Amino acid sequence: MDIKSSLSLVGLLALAANANAQSLEEAIKGIDVSGFLRYEYEDNRFKNPQFNKDGEKSGDVEHTWHAEAEFKIPASENIALNLGIYYENSQNTNHGKGVDLNEDGTIENSESFLGYGLGSGKDNSFGVSTFNAVITPDSTSTNITLGKMRLDTPLNDVGEDRGTGILFVNSDLPSVSLVAGAFDSWALDDTKDDLPQETSITKPLYLLAGIGNWEFDFGNVESQLWYFHIDDIVDSAFFYQLGFYQDFFHLSGQYAYTQTQSSGVATLVQALGGAYNRMQTKSDFISLEAGVDLAKLEIPLGLNLGYITNTKDNFAVSLDDEGALQMAGAVWFDNYDATGVNFSAIGGAINKNTEKDLDVFYASLSYDLLENLNIGIDYVNGKNKVKDIPNRTTTDIDFYEITPNLTWGYNENLEIYTYYAFLKTERSGSYISPQTDSEDRNQFKVEIVYAF
Repeated sequence: MDIKSSLSLVGLLALAANANAQSLEEAIKGIDVSGFLRYEYEDNRFKNPQFNKDGEKSGDVEHTWHAEAEFKIPASENIALNLGIYYENSQNTNHGKGVDLNEDGTIENSESFLGYGLGSGKDNSFGVSTFNAVITPDSTSTNITLGKMRLDTPLNDVGEDRGTGILFVNSDLPSVSLVAGAFDSWALDDTKDDLPQETSITKPLYLLAGIGNWEFDFGNVESQLWYFHIDDIVDSAFFYQLGFYQDFFHLSGQYAYTQTQSSGVATLVQALGGAYNRMQTKSDFISLEAGVDLAKLEIPLGLNLGYITNTKDNFAVSLDDEGALQMAGAVWFDNYDATGVNFSAIGGAINKNTEKDLDVFYASLSYDLLENLNIGIDYVNGKNKVKDIPNRTTTDIDFYEITPNLTWGYNENLEIYTYYAFLKTERSGSYISPQTDSEDRNQFKVEIVYAF
């Protein structure tokens, strides 16, 4: 193309832009925009990582940037459109030592002075988080969502997990909502960085739920029951929660049960880089919690006490490794190589020759120093009994975590949250060096969120 043609094309584009400026302004009127900007700093330090005296003690440091914006277009003839865009990037510095990467992207050692990620300048982690239409018929109090959406269930990471499909939410009955959904593909935040990276799971996911909230003079009763099925992976999964909430205290109980297909879970674990084994198929999770809140008495103090256990062969009941399961602490359930605890049916799957029994007590104390400044501390004490069925042996894994935390609401948009978690794990048995019977992990984290 010659210069004259180029100039002519530029002129035409400029005229077109000017001609459509007003129509664009009109088009965006009424669109509701919300979202957040989030920065996270995470520093992990280890002693005897994975019960190995020769392991890397310094751990790693990671910076993570995340931005998300949701655009909600007003309904026209009972149909509204939603679009969510996001940006996410991590950068590992490893305390200045760097990392070596194999051809498959896995970390080999830390002698190269190189880290992964290009900091906040990296652009290829930009994408679409949600993209859907919401239909609201006049004849019923029902929302029908079609497209890509968040998986807002108690077994998912609501902020990160996504599914593509259809979701019905009906509220015709007083105090009760009924939910039904079907998704032909879905993705979990916990597996997005595994190999192969950024892949989704294409086995259909189906769900049904009933959610109730009843208000009485003496308090509120809340209950929810969920059912899940995933072709060839999860035969059935149930989540039930019942709670009583009052100004000064609350009581809440949860029970979750998941029955998986051994071959389906094994295939998925292998595809994500693990080994193919015959898997245990039955897991459950029980959590009981009691809490007091003295704010109404002008004492800015809150305390929660809880207990967690299981009765089946395992406790891997969730899709996310945490979901909305009732617990406290920050790292004990995210340090599988030491505590042996992972509540995900994928990440926490165990082979047929193993059984696990979990008992955990936790306490969470919080105090409002100011209206916008809260300090707290979590304490967790647990035991994970790991049974080797063929050899008829049991390894007791004892752990405790102490996590002081602070939340500062700088203003109505900006919040800063930080904690320092101390996790100590010990296991029974005799070991030959460099293997040992204990591991210490400390994690310092700062999270800064600006919401709009």
